[in-house]
Amino acid sequence: MRTKKNVIALLAALLVGALTVSVGGAPVGADRSGHSGGGEATYEITVTNNTSGQYLTPPNWAAHQRGAHVFQLGAAPSPGVVAVAERGEVPVLAAELTQAIDNAGIGISGVIDAEAGPIPPGESRTATFTTDQSRISLVSMIICTNDGFGGIDSDRLPGRDGETRYYNLADFDAGAELNTELRADVVPAPFCGDGEGNGGEQPEIDGFNRINRHPTLQGVGDLPASFDWPRGSVGNVSITRIAAPTNYGVTVTNITQGQYFTPPNFAAHNRSADVFTVGHPASPGVEAVAELGGVPVLAAELAANIDANGLGVSGVGGDAPLPPGASTSFDFTTTESRLSIVSMIICTNDGFAGLDARVLPRHEGQSRTYYLRAYDAGTELNTELRADVVPAPFCGEGGGNDADQPEIDGRGFIGPHPTLLGVGDLPAKFDWKGPVLAVTVTNNG
Repeated sequence: MRTKKNVIALLAALLVGALTVSVGGAPVGADRSGHSGGGEATYEITVTNNTSGQYLTPPNWAAHQRGAHVFQLGAAPSPGVVAVAERGEVPVLAAELTQAIDNAGIGISGVIDAEAGPIPPGESRTATFTTDQSRISLVSMIICTNDGFGGIDSDRLPGRDGETRYYNLADFDAGAELNTELRADVVPAPFCGDGEGNGGEQPEIDGFNRINRHPTLQGVGDLPASFDWPRGSVGNVSITRIAAPTNYGVTVTNITQGQYFTPPNFAAHNRSADVFTVGHPASPGVEAVAELGGVPVLAAELAANIDANGLGVSGVGGDAPLPPGASTSFDFTTTESRLSIVSMIICTNDGFAGLDARVLPRHEGQSRTYYLRAYDAGTELNTELRADVVPAPFCGEGGGNDADQPEIDGRGFIGPHPTLLGVGDLPAKFDWKGPVLAVTVTNNG
């Protein structure tokens, strides 16, 4: 009989080989032609050990079509599954799964973070993979058992970008060894207690020889009770489908007759984020743009909010003010679904054109055009005096005097701009009716 002695004497070192095992020249984890008929998607998988005392081997996983299986409850285990469940031989199952790619419905397989070694109690391991398959299976030895393993069997992968699914890492018995629960019959130290362990021979094969649910530790051997776990689960698995980045082209056109606009600040973000909201106070960055044309101030504010507050990418679309009738174009790449834009209406006290969290076109080649309204930041009185707005040349001849800002408007929140009312000395040519900017966004794929 084969013994466990020296098979896992240094388990972490042995596991490293799983990343380089190859069959027919194809390394484990290499993507082969799929069978699901769908497009490729990228996933992030995290496996967490929820036991209080057991270690788990780095998980072997496979993405595959609906009819394929790595193991099944009530069926005989494959040699690779037995190798993991009895001896923690991750590379053996890795090679078996590699051989099954294509001809057995497996599309891609691999090992999660093999170099990090076994997963301690309470810790997690994460990996990413890309596949066109629809199902996922996973096997990880419950190390301080005779032939126990945690597994998920042909569960469905998330079907939508951004979707996360959660799976129970159920406890199974490979049915290939008697559960003696003796340290002599399980993996040597350090995973199953102090001392060297003796790596004795495997006990006789269990005549049942079918995969079944594990009874957990029954206290019949010398394994400490600390290695036991609540029946039914040794961990959990979360898988998130990561949205593929999309490139978008944007053209912003000034459709007023006399106003200039600052280069547009833009941000792509998720549906819960906002750059500005009508009826709420303007942020310091939006206020800086609306009052003073402070494009760099808002740019810095948006950059600081990337990731932490739902923003995926931000920037400035141009490097000079936008004259009447002129356009500026820019592009960006993101996985987010919404777009916001802020651009000062230069010859106003605190007016700006804004696009608030509008949906980006979903399909390649699709374009959407939005007509931007004029908003009032609610932070200055609308004196309409050249002394209170941006100096020349944008708002008339002469140097302007760049006077102090007028007192804060008690209204204090963003609302529709009333347009120019003729109460100051700004010429009527700076007035407008209706939308002030047209924004066309194209999904470039």
